[in-house]
Order: sequence, then structure tokens, then C-alpha cells
Amino acid sequence: MKRADMLRTGIAAGLLFCCGAVDAEVRKTVYSCANQLCPWFQLVFTPPDGWMIDNGASLKNKVQVVVPKGENFATAPALFYVQVFYHADKQQSLADFVRTSNERWQATHNAKISELAAVERTNGKPAFLRFSFENRGKAQQAYEVGAFGLDADRDGNEFVLDVVLTGPSKAALDRANQDYISFLKAH
Repeated sequence: MKRADMLRTGIAAGLLFCCGAVDAEVRKTVYSCANQLCPWFQLVFTPPDGWMIDNGASLKNKVQVVVPKGENFATAPALFYVQVFYHADKQQSLADFVRTSNERWQATHNAKISELAAVERTNGKPAFLRFSFENRGKAQQAYEVGAFGLDADRDGNEFVLDVVLTGPSKAALDRANQDYISFLKAH
């Protein structure tokens, strides 16, 4: 990636961190990949108190990585990330999108997936559908809670949000769960 592209992305990520809105919105960006431009959809948001966006890990992984202040992607006992997908098939319900995603994850990771209570959002958008994942064969992602929701950009295009709380132990997730739930409710 060219230095100017990295600088623009860093500035944009910094603006996201300091000036994010509580009412969620998806922003469309592009980045250089394999000699072409690839889309990267990002949720405009404010991290919970005591949390921050890890800009380096976000840029590297093309997901928005949120870690406790003072930690980073490599050192955080638990973190969450936001991945945004364009919802091209408007006939596909969120529940069907989630079912397909969970079936794919289970087939490739031999995970145990359990449905959790949905989280109602304060912005009037449909509730997040939540699931717990046990991936004991993956040390860094041994335990995860994934939440799927819908959002849009300013042009009215619909996107699926996948907000995942992840960590090496269930105890680490339990300690971060309250902040994660408040993030879901606000966005």
C-alpha cells in the first residue's frame, strides 16, 4: 500500500475514533489489493468507554478491531471486531444470512454453535442476533460471541454487521461482555 493511501486510511481511522457517531452508519471505502481496488465497508461508531480502535490491526485485517485501552491486537485478553458485508440479496433475511454463515463456520472449524438471546438496539434498528462459538482447536479464537445485525449507508444500501467478541478463554469474554452488549445496544 502506498504511503499516501496509508496516511488517508490512518486519518480516516483517527476521525472514526475521535468523532464516531452513536447512530450507526456504514461508510464505503476502497483499498489497493492485488493490483486493483477492493471495497472495505466500515461501521461509523464510538468505542465503549475504556476501549479504542486498534488502527494498525484494523488496517491489516480489513475489520475494525476494538481493544481495551492500553492493549493492542496481540496483547488484549479479549477484543471485538466489526466486519461489514454488503447485503446484495435483499430477499435473503438476516436469519437466513446468519444460518448460512454459521453452517459454513461449523463445517470449516468444527465449532460448537449455540444461539443466545437477541440484543435490542436503542436506535430502532432490528435486534442483533447472537450466537456463542466454541472453537477449541483455535487457541486465539477458542471462545467467541458473534452478533449479526443490519445497517445502511447514506445512500440506503443495506449491509450486514458481524460484531464478534473473541478471546482465548470464556472468562476473558465474560469480563468484556458488558461493554460488548452496550456497544451492540448503541449501534
